[in-house]
Amino acid sequence: MKLYREDGSAPHEIQIGLLDFLRELKGGLEGIPATSSFMVVGIDEVLYMAGSDMRKEMAKAIHNALQSSASDLEKKKIEVQIICKGKLVKGDSLWIEYRGETLPIDYIFGTPTNREVRGYSVYATGFNLSS
Repeated sequence: MKLYREDGSAPHEIQIGLLDFLRELKGGLEGIPATSSFMVVGIDEVLYMAGSDMRKEMAKAIHNALQSSASDLEKKKIEVQIICKGKLVKGDSLWIEYRGETLPIDYIFGTPTNREVRGYSVYATGFNLSS
């Protein structure tokens, strides 16, 4: 991202925390203009604070909230970047290394495609989150 590297990708126009974004989705997308673009931050913090015994359930709840709004997000051509502070690691599944913990984001995003953008791994998935 340009926030961290001069040659990085531009951040989307609206920065919002994950929980606030999920709250917006739950309330419906009527008040969100078409073609909006969101940079969602805090996914690693939310999963970390859930505690090791609740992380899997929290990840599944995030997945369900995003997936239930998928059709409306696609129709309105809303773009979403989800930014992680921790290190993304792809092995047999995808996870984040954050504050010495392993956070399971594969339950949210499945197995997204990996591509290199300016020397950094970027993972992309559709709103249906089934890839």
